[in-house]
Amino acid sequence: MTPYVIRVADTALEVWSGKRIQHGNETADTWQAELKNEVRAAFLRLNVRPHSLLAGHYNSTSAALADTENSLFTNMNETMPSAFFTALLFERGTGTPPPPPKSIDLVSGHLHYYRYTAGGPWTTWEPDQTLARWQRIPRRISVGTDTARPVWFALRQANANGLVSVFTDEPVASTTNFGVRITVHTTPTGSHRPTSNSEFVIDGAIAAFHDDPLSDALTAALVPRLPTVTESEFRHAMRYLAGPLFPTPAVRISANGKLQTVPPTTAVG
Repeated sequence: MTPYVIRVADTALEVWSGKRIQHGNETADTWQAELKNEVRAAFLRLNVRPHSLLAGHYNSTSAALADTENSLFTNMNETMPSAFFTALLFERGTGTPPPPPKSIDLVSGHLHYYRYTAGGPWTTWEPDQTLARWQRIPRRISVGTDTARPVWFALRQANANGLVSVFTDEPVASTTNFGVRITVHTTPTGSHRPTSNSEFVIDGAIAAFHDDPLSDALTAALVPRLPTVTESEFRHAMRYLAGPLFPTPAVRISANGKLQTVPPTTAVG
């Protein structure tokens, strides 16, 4: 019995997998490489106009927390035609995923469901309470875009300058699902491929609303990693917290100085 099945319609692609699809060479499963080859070919068969929006939907029978953006895009990035999509919409489904069109081997004991639709709408989520809002953060992210740090700092700086509004005094519980909507303005020479940029943008934006107050340790660890930022700019930005919406720190500094920016362990739509 195969561990996956793929179904393709005019503008939609569905994947059922017996194990969460992993990133790049992280998996030793040869069938996942075969799955990605088939998904790549299936994307090319979709009826998609250039510069379209791609709607992604992920669901699973597993209750374990999973990064929705990673599951749909980062871990499947090599399967997606680079010229097709300039906007992403993605969500974590609720309830039970739809059954596969034929039985598959649940290698991990759980069913994982991925759906991609060209120009598709939200199917699970609806707007509710607004937690925070910002518009046109004016900092140009020119370096370090292979990490979440530049986006994290840009939002922290914008908050210190009064450009971010937080609408709740209560921190978000760790079990709360929430959504993020971001528009990225790129330069003519910058990358316009959202599937390549989305992980760092989403992770950096979420991390900016964590409880990381100004400290000498934070300054010493991060200023050298933000080459266009002066120490005075950094300290000014860190004096003000955006909420925090999340009561835990996003930036972790180990005893040997290793730095990690950690998004919250929450389902993100």
